[in-house]
Amino acid sequence: MFNKNQTHRPQQGSVLIVALFVILVLALLAANLTRMNWSNQDTLTREVLGTQAWFLAHSSNEWAMTQLYPLTASTSTVAELCEGIDGSTATEDMVSNNDLACTAPIISCRAIPQDLDASYIPEELQFIKVTSRARCSDGSKFEVERVQEVWLKGDSDA
Repeated sequence: MFNKNQTHRPQQGSVLIVALFVILVLALLAANLTRMNWSNQDTLTREVLGTQAWFLAHSSNEWAMTQLYPLTASTSTVAELCEGIDGSTATEDMVSNNDLACTAPIISCRAIPQDLDASYIPEELQFIKVTSRARCSDGSKFEVERVQEVWLKGDSDA
């Protein structure tokens, strides 16, 4: 079967194929790890922006509550004070005094029930709904918005 005159040659090129396969597998692994790293950075960016927007909306609601329930004695009802809330001054100061990449939050205040004449409803049965909407962005790719609502009792003496 074997011819003794034939010289046996070792295989050539198999190491090259194995080396190329290993390099290809390592390149795919590196590409997947890079993609996972970018995904983690995107998630962290959204989380930070969401937290900033949440706290800005919360601060806006607290500002509105200080306007509705002032420390000084007020003869106005809470529903009347609600109509006079203009959040533009306070919210501009909230955003301009820090390094947030957020727009000024939008504060709305309305008496519930809105469609009824409030003069016929006792003040202790009226409710006030304060809504703050804050939006933060990183300036390029992400924008996060948070909305918070606070329901207040209409009676300022309670």
